Amino acid sequence: MINTDNPARLGSRILAILYDCLIAFFLVFIITLILQQAIIQLELVTLEQVQISKDTTAPAIPNDSFVLTALRSLWFILPLFYFGHYWTKRGQTPGMKVWKVIALNQNGSLMSWTQAVMRYVFALFGLGLLWMIFNKERLPLQDQVSKTYLTKITKN
Repeated sequence: MINTDNPARLGSRILAILYDCLIAFFLVFIITLILQQAIIQLELVTLEQVQISKDTTAPAIPNDSFVLTALRSLWFILPLFYFGHYWTKRGQTPGMKVWKVIALNQNGSLMSWTQAVMRYVFALFGLGLLWMIFNKERLPLQDQVSKTYLTKITKN
């Protein structure tokens, strides 16, 4: 049973975020490693262009390379698809499921992709949660902008 009168508290939100960020980090890390190796194997960046970084002994794609920019953008784009998929299809990411919270549209239905993108952008770096502390309605910025809300799931 979903009780819309029981908004998710800050602690539940933070714990769900930490759980999901850990999952998203490992997914992006693995996909980036696979793509980086494919890029080198397909010679989109030649071995001569791969340099030894001054900070580490590992080979690195040159900093001025478009390929490196594309790989770095995956750290923003892939988590968007991770969160967006779960929010729009199930209302819950794995972390939200563990902490028994669900994200819904203001009418109680699952959110759209437009709402998911807005929610993701305004939730980046936890800045939206700071708004929750100072807002009299206790809604984080991402909920207000995307017209969504997080609520606790209670059993009756």
